[in-house]
Amino acid sequence: MTYEEMLAKQLKLSVFLAVIFLVTMFSVPLLNYFATEAMLQPVLGIPFVWLFVGVCFHVEFWILAVIYTRASNRWEEMVEDDG
Repeated sequence: MTYEEMLAKQLKLSVFLAVIFLVTMFSVPLLNYFATEAMLQPVLGIPFVWLFVGVCFHVEFWILAVIYTRASNRWEEMVEDDG
């Protein structure tokens, strides 16, 4: 794999993961609008929407970061092995 191919793969993956994160982020206002009652249901004593935003966003962000980092490191090793 060449350096340019690696950069292209990293760009594609980063755009894909950014789209996933943005869809999740922009779904919260839509869910609040269309499913207000469900989003306000208490879970562990707090509204579900706060649990979703406070916990799920952070977990999702870390998962996406780990996916990107592992793939990127693997591709960089492939470039080093070929070079």
